[in-house]
Amino acid sequence: MKTIRNAVLALATLAIVPSGFASTNAKPLAVNAFPIPVPHYLAQIIGDAAAKYRVDPNLIAAMAFRESRFDATAVSRRGAQGVMQLMPRTARALGVSDAFDPRQNIEAGTKYIASLLQRFNGDVEKSLAAYNAGPELVAKVGPNATQEAIEYVAAIKRFYRDAIATL
Repeated sequence: MKTIRNAVLALATLAIVPSGFASTNAKPLAVNAFPIPVPHYLAQIIGDAAAKYRVDPNLIAAMAFRESRFDATAVSRRGAQGVMQLMPRTARALGVSDAFDPRQNIEAGTKYIASLLQRFNGDVEKSLAAYNAGPELVAKVGPNATQEAIEYVAAIKRFYRDAIATL
């Protein structure tokens, strides 16, 4: 019953109260809730960045898992780099000198999603889609900008929901 209640609360947070992602209330990171546990050294970095930019650490961890499976050396076929899969141009704009440095990468990725949440007035789906497909495209056509963005948003929401359900 508790699991069902938590799942309903998590879905309600995703659908109704986007401030659950960008929040002044510190939430614990559910390190063992993801398909692979958040590595200890990344959990600390995620927690620090989440607190600094007032974003739920479980959202950041969900993104990091979906982006790279927590692999600081990951490179996508499009050239995105590191844990949060920052494109080189985005990384430079965010002041990153080494996209493979987990602290710089996670800090920048968290700063970026926080800025997108602000830009899209707390709309989590638009913000996540913009992280994936680009903010200008999402501003023009919405969160269903690309099939990849649709799948990305759905995956992040699923990982997030599962993490919240374990708290």
